[in-house]
Amino acid sequence: MIKTIVAASAVLAVTAGLAAAQEEVRPNVFFAGELEEPGSDRALMQGLILDLMTAWADCNAEAMQASVSQDVFFAYPTTSYTGLEPMLADLDAFCGMATDVSFYLPADAFYIDTVTGRIAAEVQFRAFQRGNYQVVNDVWIATVEGGEITIIKEYLDGRVKDLQALEILERDESPEMLTP
Repeated sequence: MIKTIVAASAVLAVTAGLAAAQEEVRPNVFFAGELEEPGSDRALMQGLILDLMTAWADCNAEAMQASVSQDVFFAYPTTSYTGLEPMLADLDAFCGMATDVSFYLPADAFYIDTVTGRIAAEVQFRAFQRGNYQVVNDVWIATVEGGEITIIKEYLDGRVKDLQALEILERDESPEMLTP
């Protein structure tokens, strides 16, 4: 119990220090780069991803509903489903077990193609869950149609959080460039 309290205190101290290093562009979502020009197609696509990150970071179902289509396809290691309702249920389950959730995006995080409606974002996910603080680099790839995310796929190595808990891997927060 004391180890958990000490770890949670360390998380809060580290997160507070990192917040000053990049701009909070949505609740608990930090970006070291420049936002796209407001009103542009690129800004719309970037904003949808940032809103979806806020949904997970801030347990904000309204942000999720505003960023994805009713028939969204969502996939990440071990899980995939179609539809907003299963996605909201997944959000609720996640929010019941994770705390101190935040996302960090380096300056070069976004790859946006407005012609195809495809966007990729390199992101660092940080959370306290299952008794441990985790810092995991991953990639989100999405398809945007009609101003909504219709497909979102998350690519990450699920072993990272376990190896960090065993103190085999370090937690490298806020690197200039995210690595696999």
